[in-house]
Amino acid sequence: GKRKGPRFDEKELWVARIRALRKFLRKLKSRRKISPKTYRRLYRLAKGGYFRSVSHLKAYIEEHKLMER
Repeated sequence: GKRKGPRFDEKELWVARIRALRKFLRKLKSRRKISPKTYRRLYRLAKGGYFRSVSHLKAYIEEHKLMER
């Protein structure tokens, strides 16, 4: 093996994760599961790198009872 450095570029990992998170958030908002206000808040948290994964985001939503209906 000749590879030097990490297997995955950290930025690429972040981009892949943020895309998945944003896609999930858009889905929730369009299905009216979360309010636009909640959407913006979670979107900001995601941008700040708060969520490790989509499952972490789901857990956060459950924990803080942010889901409507």
